[in-house]
Amino acid sequence: MKVNTTRFGTIDVDEDQVVTLTEGMLGFSECGRFVMMDDEIGDPFMWMQSLEIPSLAFVVIDPAVILPSYHFSVKKEQIKGLETEDINELQVHVIVTMAANILDVTVNLQGPLVVNKEKRIGTQIVLNDPNFSTRHPLFTDQPETETEAIEAVRKENRVASQRVAIAG
Repeated sequence: MKVNTTRFGTIDVDEDQVVTLTEGMLGFSECGRFVMMDDEIGDPFMWMQSLEIPSLAFVVIDPAVILPSYHFSVKKEQIKGLETEDINELQVHVIVTMAANILDVTVNLQGPLVVNKEKRIGTQIVLNDPNFSTRHPLFTDQPETETEAIEAVRKENRVASQRVAIAG
């Protein structure tokens, strides 16, 4: 299918690329269908483009890239719509809040997106954990320059396993 977007122009999207968020996203409950697209910088960043609103796109990242110790527990009912209880089928992304200066970029660790990789359905979980911030710095060891920051992201492009526990 052809999808018109503000940022990327008209894009071709196969139905098997579509991720459906069962309850939409916080602040965007009317948006439930997205496509994950690679970013021009490359891994670990991706774009999550809305199929309903052409101007709505989020940058997302695997949180383990910046915080390997990131883990959280969810109740079965929180992920019931994902049609799995196997954490190996789940993929976690966090939304990146962009800034004019790459050194000021943050990620939202309190509202991770949890996606069933096989069935392409997901949900946004709201964590009530004071250890996680909605504005966690992307770079905890602050690089000196924007070039060093981009290089640091590329160097840390290791896929770490997500640590999600499912509680009874």
